[in-house]
Amino acid sequence: MRKLYITTLLLLSSIGLTAQVTYEFSVSFVGINPNTNNYQMALLATPSESVTNNSTDDMGAGFYVPTGLTIGNFVTGNSNIPASEWASISMGPGAFGDAYFLGRDEAGQFSILLNGSGPFELVLFDVIADPNPSSGEIRFVENGDPVFDTIFIENYINIAAQNLYSQNNPLASAVSFQTLDMDTYISNRDISIYPNPVSNILHIKTAHSINAIEIYTLQGSLILKTTHSEINVNQFQSGTYILKVQTDLAQTVKKLIIK
Repeated sequence: MRKLYITTLLLLSSIGLTAQVTYEFSVSFVGINPNTNNYQMALLATPSESVTNNSTDDMGAGFYVPTGLTIGNFVTGNSNIPASEWASISMGPGAFGDAYFLGRDEAGQFSILLNGSGPFELVLFDVIADPNPSSGEIRFVENGDPVFDTIFIENYINIAAQNLYSQNNPLASAVSFQTLDMDTYISNRDISIYPNPVSNILHIKTAHSINAIEIYTLQGSLILKTTHSEINVNQFQSGTYILKVQTDLAQTVKKLIIK
């Protein structure tokens, strides 16, 4: 009987020590929305471990944008959460510009399930401006920021009616508009950048003369400048970056994913 008791106690202790899955938010530049010509961003959620049939409920995140800009034009991401279930709510001015809360109110008959290791695009959205901004940044509103008190909300993600939000990824919590700024674009037909995602050598092919190739973090820090069309990315941490290619014709900006 004593042996059975100890075995049961150890089993219960093991279950109690099992870590609960949580989700970390991040923001990523997607590209230019072809329908609006605005900068398009993605609100991402990455689970702490691979998930199976995680049932999504209500969720939301706060963002700062430069004063006078707005957020909207929602598009469904790879999570398949319908864009129609998202809304942008103004929270007024705050410490880092104008604050908006992007909230999802589940409205479908069937819950959207998350499977895999992510990251999951909860929703794609525009930073609405004309012209696109060349300075400032979009950044998360952190929980505890007084601007959240205006609508009594915070960053959260409900999975099966339980909030599993952990934090905003400190390495992907903002995107600098200065990094994205450009006067003209090179057509995708005139330049080839591959593979992307990349884990070893990045190749850049174009018929035009390359004046400069630059790689930036999402926060706007320049980490590489070169004119070589083949770049070894092993020196960089895995994550999302911004790639700028300047030629004698124009320049292009691409999202670069390093695995």
